Amino acid sequence: MFHAHQNESGAAAETLPPNQLTQDDSLGSQLREHVKRLRVILPVISVSVMALHRQNAELDHDIACVLSEHAGVPLDDEIENLQSILASLTWRKHQQEAQGA
Repeated sequence: MFHAHQNESGAAAETLPPNQLTQDDSLGSQLREHVKRLRVILPVISVSVMALHRQNAELDHDIACVLSEHAGVPLDDEIENLQSILASLTWRKHQQEAQGA
């Protein structure tokens, strides 16, 4: 049902096959809610990274780098991936409506 794709950060991103995107009208609203929840997490990571850098302790800097690289960047990539899926879903829905009209 899901396909795993390797993204630039090396993590596997799970996406729905294109034919399933058009089958479920509630999918768009579910994806929008998921993106909204992910967007709440991203600033928390960013603020934590900034605070750790500001403390300027060697260990804090290392933790901030790991947090940024392995949490913040992949989360941002996943949000962009979901937004792309949503845009594709919206475009396809409009195309289908235009063809049916």
